[in-house]
Amino acid sequence: MGGKHPKARTRRPLTPATTAILIFVVLALLRIVVFRPELASDGKPRTKAYVRYVIDGDTFDLADGQRVRMLGINAPEAGFGGKSPEPFSAEATDWLRNRIEGREVALRIDYPRTDRYRRTLAWVFEADGTLVNQQMLLAGRAKLLADFGLPADLEPTLRQAESEARIRRIGLWAPTRK
Repeated sequence: MGGKHPKARTRRPLTPATTAILIFVVLALLRIVVFRPELASDGKPRTKAYVRYVIDGDTFDLADGQRVRMLGINAPEAGFGGKSPEPFSAEATDWLRNRIEGREVALRIDYPRTDRYRRTLAWVFEADGTLVNQQMLLAGRAKLLADFGLPADLEPTLRQAESEARIRRIGLWAPTRK
């Protein structure tokens, strides 16, 4: 045992490649933990926005002036430009107005981002994560609009909501009054 010391390990400096990888890992972790966009349980990013004014049962304006058209639904037309309003348009507009006007919502914007009228196309969520598009169907205030396809994560829920409204014969699906 006498005066022998174990060899001291000399530390070599990090190579530029190793340094770059470490920096990348640290930045990636910061991005995930600190600077991440708001993600919902479906993993899709959502943008928070304030609803200034509901125009009709599927269209509204945001505080920043942007106009939004809700995806996957078609509410009765309110009758702008000299056209007569469709039956139940006032009910659909009032329902949506009571639900989101003057409130913050989260928008999930899939592709395409806008329509031919330059409206932002979005799935609309309330603060608690409730999908407003689905609730419109469930309340019988809109019909399912699947002509352009529906996202796989939302399609079953949307179809079920419209089916439930039809079965319950509410809103658009109520027997006509004479």
